[in-house]
Amino acid sequence: MPFNNTELVPLVTNSGFTMWLYRTPDTRADALTPGYFEPAATRLETGDIIVLLSSDSVSFLPVRVGDVVASGLVLDSAAAPFRVYVSAGQTFSVTQTATAVAMTVILGPLAAGILSNGTVQASATLAGPVTEVAFSINDAAGTTVRGPTLATVTAGAASASLPAPAPGTGYRLRVVSTSDSAVAAVSPAFSVTLPFGLLLQAGGTLLIEDGSRLLV
Repeated sequence: MPFNNTELVPLVTNSGFTMWLYRTPDTRADALTPGYFEPAATRLETGDIIVLLSSDSVSFLPVRVGDVVASGLVLDSAAAPFRVYVSAGQTFSVTQTATAVAMTVILGPLAAGILSNGTVQASATLAGPVTEVAFSINDAAGTTVRGPTLATVTAGAASASLPAPAPGTGYRLRVVSTSDSAVAAVSPAFSVTLPFGLLLQAGGTLLIEDGSRLLV
């Protein structure tokens, strides 16, 4: 917009010096365009100060000669050349103290010659705060076929008796802490065989327990 002479009003006048107030919807850059204040040249004196309230800033503009004004000083601006942001942040830290606790379990050896109609005597020695364990028997595919049977740990040891599985190979005995599944042990593979049968004699013929003839 062009300069509006009615918006230029004196604020202070003394000894030939005048401080003016000029309010405009124009930007500060528009007001600093050469010739903008030319309609007010007869009213302005060298050394006067114009308080410019433009659409984007509040500035002090010194009058140099006639209608020529300097860029002056920007007091406030909606789009200031730079801004200083001050922020505060609170920091905190958390310290956690941990103590390592060792827990181990070792399976005892299995008896040789496990029969399908017998039992598997399981035992384990333990270290650390383990109060209960579970014994089980897995087949060659890893499926649990006997157990789990719980056993209380007393004086660092635990034991249990499990019924023997069907005849086969690749069975493994497993023991695990009921409070921490990472504390566990697995035995080497073992086999389960058929029970022994009795041989009977009828005359000169040998018979097996069910009375069938034993071929020789």
